[in-house]
Amino acid sequence: MPACLVRRLSLPLVLAAGLLLAGCAAEPESPSDAASAGIVPATRADSIALKVYEAHGGPEAWASVPYLRFDFAFGQGGQRQRIASHLWDRHTGAYRVEWTRGTDSTYVALFNVNHHRDGQVYLNGEPVPATQNAELLEQAYRRFINDTYWMLMPVKLFDPGVQRAYVPDSSDADTDVIRLSFEQVGLTPGDQYWVYVDRTTGRVKEWAFVLQSGNRGRFAWTAYEEFDTPAGPIAIATAKPAIGADRTLYTDRVEVLTEVPADLFTDPRPRLVTE
Repeated sequence: MPACLVRRLSLPLVLAAGLLLAGCAAEPESPSDAASAGIVPATRADSIALKVYEAHGGPEAWASVPYLRFDFAFGQGGQRQRIASHLWDRHTGAYRVEWTRGTDSTYVALFNVNHHRDGQVYLNGEPVPATQNAELLEQAYRRFINDTYWMLMPVKLFDPGVQRAYVPDSSDADTDVIRLSFEQVGLTPGDQYWVYVDRTTGRVKEWAFVLQSGNRGRFAWTAYEEFDTPAGPIAIATAKPAIGADRTLYTDRVEVLTEVPADLFTDPRPRLVTE
């Protein structure tokens, strides 16, 4: 997997949810970079972070994933609402994200995560006016930043600029806790995250965050699913229920694909939201 996939961001796109979402750190890199770069733990926090990375698949397995498709959704009161559908060519950076507004408006954004401002957004298959395209592309790119971090944080602990610290006062016999802060990288470098790690499995049990904006949250990481890759299985938590509140963030309907129709990165018609 790339040593860093996306920047960090706090993004209130789920307006009905009343929920500020979280992000990641630094610039995309090619998958081969991370697979070949050895990680040498220098601290206890580094050792825990490496255990987390490996428990969720490890660098080689993640680097071998060609295409990743998933939904980002919000749930409350037993109801699930899809917010966006994503498809990512992780080797070229080609990206497709679709989201619906109202009952008859579906946006499709086609861009490359390495130079997203060159992309195009479509509404119901037609290009949006040039005066709107730049703003909607930024929304789509922020959607990519935000949604992938909710899914992929466990394998992004060694991104450039991420600082890891062990938190002994919060750790216990079953759980290790590391705090993430950021060295002037990303869009919101003042964000902080606490990652709760199962000592037995190495998987993330929950995370808590205090964002630069002052917003706070704490969510469990549950409903783990494993997916085969050419270099071994990866693990993804597909549901993140809020602790102490009736709301759940989903990164679900995940597919790890070895090939997809090429026109998915050029066809402006809604494709993912109708599957």
